[in-house]
Amino acid sequence: MKRSYRFDMYLGAVAEIVRRDTQHRWDANETAMFARQLEDIDAQLYRKLYPQLKGTLLFPVKMDIDPGAEQYTYRVMDYAGEASVIANYSDDLNRVDVQGFEVKSPLFGIGNAYGYSLQDLRASRMTGLGLDVERAMAAREVLARKHDTTIATGESTKNVFGALNNPYVSLVTPVTGAWVSGSATADQVVADLFKLERTIISESKGIEMPDTLLMPPSLYAYADTVRLSNTETSALEYFLKKSLGIKNVEQWYPLETAGAALATRCLAYTRDPGKVSALMPLEFNQSAPEARNLSFVINCDARTGGVIFRYPGSARYMDGC
Repeated sequence: MKRSYRFDMYLGAVAEIVRRDTQHRWDANETAMFARQLEDIDAQLYRKLYPQLKGTLLFPVKMDIDPGAEQYTYRVMDYAGEASVIANYSDDLNRVDVQGFEVKSPLFGIGNAYGYSLQDLRASRMTGLGLDVERAMAAREVLARKHDTTIATGESTKNVFGALNNPYVSLVTPVTGAWVSGSATADQVVADLFKLERTIISESKGIEMPDTLLMPPSLYAYADTVRLSNTETSALEYFLKKSLGIKNVEQWYPLETAGAALATRCLAYTRDPGKVSALMPLEFNQSAPEARNLSFVINCDARTGGVIFRYPGSARYMDGC
């Protein structure tokens, strides 16, 4: 039968032998290395966890833009004129015409780099850890996070707006607000959510019908927990049941502080690529390794442009819930 031993139980005895031994020199590095040899190293590599990247899941991504472009432009057409009652043989009929304008949104580049030496490669091969692969994955992850941040809140230095701070999307004032701090009832929560949805419908004269609601996790948890009186139905469940168009509710952490004065913010919108798009001309590009003495540097870049609402009336914000 195979026996199991715990080597750490002998470390105290070893330390005492080392302390009493006056004929040999035991440096700190040597004793640390000895202890390291008795350590059981988990073969599994555990990576630090970060919030999930949800920007590209919540908003349609437009990638068919030339990476060489410095700005994205789309055209909006409208008509002018109206019909009127006419008499027989009228020759003064109202003229109608069409008019259009262009909307421009800047595009900009983001980038980073990683590198490794020849010795790094030798060491990673010996340990079985693909250090060069890990660094490449880290570089891509960092760029993906920058994409996600730009989708959420844009880039102020480039005058680019995100989905949560677009100046063309109007703000709806809640009926009650302050759900958590004010211990709002389920009826009050539902009333705020209905106002957000139906303001879009009424102010667009029924043209727009939002289908998605984004909420910060704290408000989502509250709306999904507080119950209608004498029922097991939560405020969120009731809202989804009675909503005219919203059937999808998502949590997104950046909404916790996206409102004015870092207040919470909710966003109702239509998840339609014709109405809203996240601009991403280039998701990720990795250049050829550049030799520098006994090491290599790999440059990585991407291009992004925030979020555009082609029909701002299809979306509304609500702060302070």
